[in-house]
Amino acid sequence: MSNENKSKNIIMNEEEQSLLLNHDYDGIEEFDYPLPSWWVGTFIGGVVFAAFYILYYSFAGGPSLQDEYNHKMAEVNKVREEQSKLVGKFQPDQYQAWIVNKDADEKALEVYEENCLSCHEEKGKGDIGPNLTDKYWKNLKKADAEEIYQFIIVGNEDAGMPAWGDVLSKEELFAAVKYVISIKNTNVPGKEAEGEVIE
Repeated sequence: MSNENKSKNIIMNEEEQSLLLNHDYDGIEEFDYPLPSWWVGTFIGGVVFAAFYILYYSFAGGPSLQDEYNHKMAEVNKVREEQSKLVGKFQPDQYQAWIVNKDADEKALEVYEENCLSCHEEKGKGDIGPNLTDKYWKNLKKADAEEIYQFIIVGNEDAGMPAWGDVLSKEELFAAVKYVISIKNTNVPGKEAEGEVIE
């Protein structure tokens, strides 16, 4: 059957006939339906938005990426300062009151597993970080609760220990200290000793 005969066998209303394009390809004909109004509106809106965007950020003094970065960093630093005030210095009385809490052991393990396990491995046997279960200390001189607390806050970036003062709450810092003290001298087989012996 010819293309002409095929077209004659198709029943179309007047609207479809007016929309039928005057060409075909291998017997296939197509209608010239208008684009949906929502699509046209979205396209026009996008063009208008782009024009104002370019004008504002390129010619009207809109903030640059560096300006936005500096603004966000100022907000981050403000939060860090507030967190540092909350963490504060080690308070022996607060620490002693916290570690006798009935949930202290559970919380200590939870904080260790969420924040320390990736470097110090299960039970503190050491991996990237040193073995925490022997009698050697790599970064401390006294190794009491206060010194451990302050060291966790500031860390030692050169040795790969991040500063946790901006991340952990005071209670979480107490938990980390408690866990480290609880596993010291348990001598779990793992990474070889690093640092000096501190009794």
